[in-house]
Order: sequence, then structure tokens, then C-alpha cells
Amino acid sequence: MLKQIFTTIVAFALATGIAKSVDAHVTLNPDTSKPESYEKYDVRIPVEKEANTIKVELKVPKELTVVGVEPNDQFDHKLSKDDEGNITKITWTAKGKGIGPNEFIDLPIQVANPEKEGEFKWEAYQTYDDGETVEWTGAKDSDKPAPVTKVVEGDGATEESNQFENGPIVLWIISIAAIIISIVAIFKKTSK
Repeated sequence: MLKQIFTTIVAFALATGIAKSVDAHVTLNPDTSKPESYEKYDVRIPVEKEANTIKVELKVPKELTVVGVEPNDQFDHKLSKDDEGNITKITWTAKGKGIGPNEFIDLPIQVANPEKEGEFKWEAYQTYDDGETVEWTGAKDSDKPAPVTKVVEGDGATEESNQFENGPIVLWIISIAAIIISIVAIFKKTSK
């Protein structure tokens, strides 16, 4: 019985850790779209510590063109541009206290995708009210991965982005189901 309880606890910890790591970083959604399209991307900013996010900076890959930023009631935005007038960076600054622990916000932008296919890395910087700035600039498998946009031809763009959209939810459902099954098994064994 002790072994079953231990197994249940380990399974729950692993599932919770996987779900947290999948969901707890800055992303652009959808992460896949078509060449030469105008796409609305949501820059998703989760708060993963006990402090408020008060500023977000997003560097635009040179191959992509940001054509617009949706106004937001909680954050002001400022655009940095190059000599040709292209937006190179967007900085959102909280109007009030920002977003707090266990909260997230989507900051919509409109982007003109390039003609060519490829993966394009954005760099994001998330500043908290305790003074820490988290740099989301790493590789996919790092602790602080940069958001990546895949530009691909055909129906794969929509299908691929939708396939992973609910990934964290699925992991939570599987985790809860495993816990319930384990608890039922423990009670059945102890009641005999």
C-alpha cells in the first residue's frame, strides 16, 4: 500500500511538472502560419512567480513585419523603429500594478509573414515588480525558450498550431485521471 501511495505522489508530481513546464513561458499563438499572410498573433505572457509582471519587451525578427499592435486596457505600448520605419521592438508597460501570480495576458499583434518558409525566433523580456527581468531568448529545450514562429506552406500550418493548442489541458486531464485511478485502487485494496 505504501508503494502505491508513493507511486501516486510521484506520478502527480511528474504530471504537474510537465504541465507547468509546457505552459510557463512566453509564446506566440498560433506558432505556425502561412507565407505571405497577415496573421494575428497573441503574445501570451504568463506570470510564474510571486510578483507582478509590469513590462514586456518583444524584439521582432528581421524577416517578419509587425504592422499593428492592439491597444490594451492594462498596458501601454511603445514601438521602436529602424531608419526605414520598420518596427523592431514592442515594449508594453503596465498602466497599473500589471498582472499578478497565476495570471496571464494575451497581447495581440498583426504580422505580415515573409514569402519564404522558415522558423523565426522572437526574443522576449519579462520584467517583474521585484526588479527581475526574465530573458526568454534560449533554445527550444532550454529553461527560458524564445518564442518561435514557423512559417510553412499548405494546410499543415493550421493543423500543427491547433494540434498543440490544448496540450497543457490534456496533460492535466491525464494527471487527474491517473490520480483518481490510483486512489480508487488503494481504497479497494485497503477495504479487502
